[in-house]
Amino acid sequence: MSARLLRTLGASWRVSLLTATQYRGDFLLTTLMSVGWAAWTLLPLYFVYRQTPVVAGWSPWEALLVMAFFLLLRGVLDAFIEPNLRGLVEKVRDGTLDFVLLKPADAQVLVSFARLDPGRLVDILGATGLAGYALHRLGHVPSAGELGLALVATLSGLAMLYALWLCAAATTFFWVKIESLSYLLGALLDAGRWPAAVYRGWLRLVLTFVLPVTLMTTVPAEALLARAGWRPVAISAGLAVVFLWGSRRLWRFAVSRYTSASS
Repeated sequence: MSARLLRTLGASWRVSLLTATQYRGDFLLTTLMSVGWAAWTLLPLYFVYRQTPVVAGWSPWEALLVMAFFLLLRGVLDAFIEPNLRGLVEKVRDGTLDFVLLKPADAQVLVSFARLDPGRLVDILGATGLAGYALHRLGHVPSAGELGLALVATLSGLAMLYALWLCAAATTFFWVKIESLSYLLGALLDAGRWPAAVYRGWLRLVLTFVLPVTLMTTVPAEALLARAGWRPVAISAGLAVVFLWGSRRLWRFAVSRYTSASS
């Protein structure tokens, strides 16, 4: 990514931040809603572990770590990915994508990361704090190697999440209304709030290799807890490369079919 493109994205994020803080009431409401949503997300975990001390080999604090990575993914999705790809749908509908394609920069990067929802950043901060609290209750201090594996697994999960949403947004070049597809992906992402061991049979295979939401949350948690070696992390990283490559190919194909609203 070039320095010019980074400066462009930085300027766009500053504009998003200034716009959000200009309407302080809306910014505060969004932040409070994010906190409330996170608390609501934790309730099922609380009620399940009131009935049993262990679920599929996972203690409550270990499962809380998985939930923390789920909240992290959701925070990045709501703060960075969803606002931009929702904007892509709007640009395709009204033909303003032309102005993005004419700019001397990678159009995919511009439509993917130009916007920022600052009110959702609290989800990312809260998820980080929740992960630290879970590790504290477990009495486990990750080693440098475990932190490195967890970082690679987390970045791989974020890459797969972005690739899935980019593929969904790219379909707007062919079908104008894709809201139902976004809702479906969001519902499938919710499966990542539970450890992968909870799922069995074909469902686990689908949630691991087709829509790998369990890899996005369980593998980073396992890496921090020293429950898994480098192999699951390598699988996650390999799938991330495949997903990014596939989403890039789909994006280029979709753009080649774009004729703008004025045609």
